[in-house]
Amino acid sequence: MTIQAEELSSPRGTPLTGLTWTDVRTRVAEAGDYLLATTDRDGRPHVVPVLAVWDDGAACFVTFRDSRKARNLVRNDGCAVTVPGQDVDVVLEGAAHLVRDVARLRRVAGLFPVKYPWWHPFVRDGEFHDPGDTDPRHVYAMEPERVFAFGKEDGFSATRWRFSGRTEREEAR
Repeated sequence: MTIQAEELSSPRGTPLTGLTWTDVRTRVAEAGDYLLATTDRDGRPHVVPVLAVWDDGAACFVTFRDSRKARNLVRNDGCAVTVPGQDVDVVLEGAAHLVRDVARLRRVAGLFPVKYPWWHPFVRDGEFHDPGDTDPRHVYAMEPERVFAFGKEDGFSATRWRFSGRTEREEAR
């Protein structure tokens, strides 16, 4: 996979954030707050908080199968996941894909209680279930195509990473 960091088209002299892709990936993996942006049928944006974990090169998030965001993703899998931070905000853009692989679902289910100790989903019939809830949840994985980091100090620095070729997962092999 080719990962290329580049300055955004911002005022001349605006610095890069100084973060590496590894730094950004760690911030995304360790974050507790995520916002998902999808597109409604009429083209309007829909932005909501979601629970998410980082697994195998992708942001994995959950939603009730009949939710507005799930319906939006069926029509248009393009989305953005935003990770707000104290000094840097990160935006991941890509396509979200429904996860049905049982082994991956089990692995992802095991990551949620580590980050969110109050939630212990289990896998049944290709979906997440919660012992205290009757509505199953779908799990989506979004492997980023572009990532933006926007620094909040020193003149709002910005960096963009573009991904092409092999995925992060394939590169690790």
